[in-house]
Amino acid sequence: MKFILLLAAVIYSCQAAYKCNALNSEGALAESTCADGVTTCTSPVFAEYTGMSSQAYGCGTCETDATCAQCDSVEDGDPCNTEVAAGKTFKCFSHTYDSEATAWKASEEAGTCHALTDTAVICNMPGASAATDYTSPNDGCGPCADGAVDAATCAQCDSDSCNSAAALSFFIVPLLAALFNLM
Repeated sequence: MKFILLLAAVIYSCQAAYKCNALNSEGALAESTCADGVTTCTSPVFAEYTGMSSQAYGCGTCETDATCAQCDSVEDGDPCNTEVAAGKTFKCFSHTYDSEATAWKASEEAGTCHALTDTAVICNMPGASAATDYTSPNDGCGPCADGAVDAATCAQCDSDSCNSAAALSFFIVPLLAALFNLM
């Protein structure tokens, strides 16, 4: 009987352990052992100009690639889901069309934009030819959509908070001057 118990203990201790990183109670990444049969790890995804997804670090599989990264854990190895770099932050304004003033208005406060450390700071805003229902990509964070600058429906600038109401007036004044000359 002792032999069977000893054999069972040896077999149990020889089972492979798969490990993934997960957030501990202090909010730091810590190694954790996955449940039996779970061999994959998950982590959040960083999206340029919008930031980190809400996906948690841990053991398991992803439901969608858009917000989750999945990797295969190595038997008795280090966790494969290492910390995702958060990058840097900067500010940009979002814009809405004011139908009473018949003009674009920048938000009162700039929103926070997120980018990788080596990514350029870029803000966008409605261009001179933007329709009243135009929507700026990422609430003003990041570059204009492809072709929008050439179509003058979007303008972009490259410094923190550069798309404020004052910056927008630099695009509207020439448009008004051109319209005045056409009349």
